[in-house]
Amino acid sequence: MLKSVEDAQGTLSRRLLQLLKPLAMASRTARGPGFHSHARQLFSYCCIERERLASVVSEMPRIGIVLSGEKEFWLGDAGQRFVAGDVFVLPAGTAFDAVNIPSDTSGLYESLLVEITQVPKWVQEMPGARPAAGFDLRVPLSQELVDALGHAAISLGGSDHAAALAEHRLAEVLILLRKMPVAQLLFAQSLAERAAWLVARAPSKRWTAEEIGRELGVGASTLRRKLVEAGTSLRGVQASARMQLAHEMLVRGEGNLTDAADAAGYASRSHFARRFQAVYGASPAQVRLRQAAQPS
Repeated sequence: MLKSVEDAQGTLSRRLLQLLKPLAMASRTARGPGFHSHARQLFSYCCIERERLASVVSEMPRIGIVLSGEKEFWLGDAGQRFVAGDVFVLPAGTAFDAVNIPSDTSGLYESLLVEITQVPKWVQEMPGARPAAGFDLRVPLSQELVDALGHAAISLGGSDHAAALAEHRLAEVLILLRKMPVAQLLFAQSLAERAAWLVARAPSKRWTAEEIGRELGVGASTLRRKLVEAGTSLRGVQASARMQLAHEMLVRGEGNLTDAADAAGYASRSHFARRFQAVYGASPAQVRLRQAAQPS
């Protein structure tokens, strides 16, 4: 099952690279290493030697596509690697360490970046998926998303006269991403939502307001006030992130009920089970049984 999923993702990655090939070739011919703007919302980055960039912060949410070589993102001790054809998302305002690794074949690392300067209101108001737990920036590919990304990138890289078409194409991409847990990073605009995602990538850590504020570029007192205004608290954000991780573990069949309780920060399985049922409307055992009943 896992092998077939990996094969399908590989086929879609190659399809996406083929769609973007004219844009990539034009970029390589006209420009050398460095960060380059192709259009108002379309950028590329290229390097010819392995490099590590510390505390890279994106001012706006971005969708990235690795065109050549490999890329790693690190947030503390959590890391993720991407290869050519992989798609990732970058939330605004979070400092990552990035490692760019040129391809042995082409001698280049290259990525394409689409900046999300504004999400149409009607897309923002669409029902979104529950944000993914843990540190995950990888966007799963589908044929529909590959075609939409390819068309959007080509339209954005076209002339200024194609601006209306480019906006339409990008909206198509955002509609598809609105349904994906990992892509909720693109739509999480409030400080409370950004704090919740930061905690979710390391739910076992005892985060302080000072640590989260430092990551998000605000003072601890401002963070506390904004969380209260959003109807939560630092303790509430951490508890929610841990409970969500426990739910994800049970849905995916990872570990047992004790492992899930530990991930949620509960020493008592009975206390964990009561709180879990209050949040999800089903007991941990019921969720695990549903997962076990799914065909493999």
